[in-house]
Amino acid sequence: MRFNITDNVIVRALNKICDMVCLNVLWLICCIPVFTIGASTTALYTVMLKMVKNEEGYIFRGFFKAFKENFKQSTIMWLILLALGIVCYIDYRVAGVIAGTPGLILRGVFFLFGFILFSVMIYVFPLTARYENMVRATFRNALLLTVGRFPYTLLMVAVAVIAVIASLWNSVTLMFAIPLWFLIGGSLLAWINSFILWRVFSVFGDNEEDNEDGRVTETEDK
Repeated sequence: MRFNITDNVIVRALNKICDMVCLNVLWLICCIPVFTIGASTTALYTVMLKMVKNEEGYIFRGFFKAFKENFKQSTIMWLILLALGIVCYIDYRVAGVIAGTPGLILRGVFFLFGFILFSVMIYVFPLTARYENMVRATFRNALLLTVGRFPYTLLMVAVAVIAVIASLWNSVTLMFAIPLWFLIGGSLLAWINSFILWRVFSVFGDNEEDNEDGRVTETEDK
């Protein structure tokens, strides 16, 4: 019986890690202009959602194709989220100056809004990567999933928050975390989220039609 090294679990794992490192580098480079963060993240999830199902194909070609095709919509959504995030942060800091119960209540309100905003941001780019839809409908679906699939939402938020807190825990962890984030951090986070997102997206399973690019056209308003 001949031994095929390409079927070796270790080799396949190393190939997967190599692909994730390449994706992470691509994602970081395409995020450098800042306003392209949305398009870069959508491209990352386009490949990663296929990767977790072993359907990724060519990493570089798939990434740049998705980056180009979703650039306009993803950039619009990213700029909207960025603007809302800045406003929310400023309001939270202003509320911190207000003494007593009113300030505490306002901080709680803006914290909740920030949580919802972050949760929506977790969903919008994978939704854009997987589904062909308008900006407004994508935001609406992201908000509905945030609430309707709250346990999964909480899990993905927790994974991101724990990763950041662990990285910033002290100077030693930060020293190790920085090269890891540059090397594989972003793609690893997207990889974990992609497993969760396939379960979340099952809510759309009854009304989907795959097109030739592997994306889905929603056949009715949800």
